[in-house]
Amino acid sequence: MRRRIKIRDFLSTLVLLGAMAIGSAWLAKQNEVTLQGNYKIIDGDSLVVKGQEIRLLGIDAPEYRQSCTLQNGNTYECGKQSRLHLVNLARSGNLNCTGWEEDKYQRLLAECRAGDVDINARMVKDGWAVSYGSYEGEEAQAKERGSGVWQGGFDSPKAWRENARDAHSINWLSKFSIW
Repeated sequence: MRRRIKIRDFLSTLVLLGAMAIGSAWLAKQNEVTLQGNYKIIDGDSLVVKGQEIRLLGIDAPEYRQSCTLQNGNTYECGKQSRLHLVNLARSGNLNCTGWEEDKYQRLLAECRAGDVDINARMVKDGWAVSYGSYEGEEAQAKERGSGVWQGGFDSPKAWRENARDAHSINWLSKFSIW
């Protein structure tokens, strides 16, 4: 008898948590925002549409000033290439971005389409962004083909940002000297 009560309590708790998750997702969708029209591309994973800054959901692209290395050892400006790729994708049809939450910088996290093209997925599939919680299959395809940043070596965008931030901090601190 005692064992049945524990199982029933567990199942009741599971059902309650499931209902709360569904309710939470439903409420989040009620805050959904769709933006379309004039846009400006900032870098490979961010843009501005009608004055609202947007971060492409589920991807992370090289930073604008980031360089990558080809297999022959030469470097190239992969951050600028990533931005250019997003520019070209956005031009392929009417741009339409949909999201319902913001990141810590108050940017709308969104999935964007240009006509029939899923921009978030294509950035990863073409190798000009890495998966950041989504699009693992597209990333695997890009790696296999050696597309975009996968044609050589690169620091993940997150690691590059951390290294750049650390270098900036050290540079700033070096301006002070102790006598």
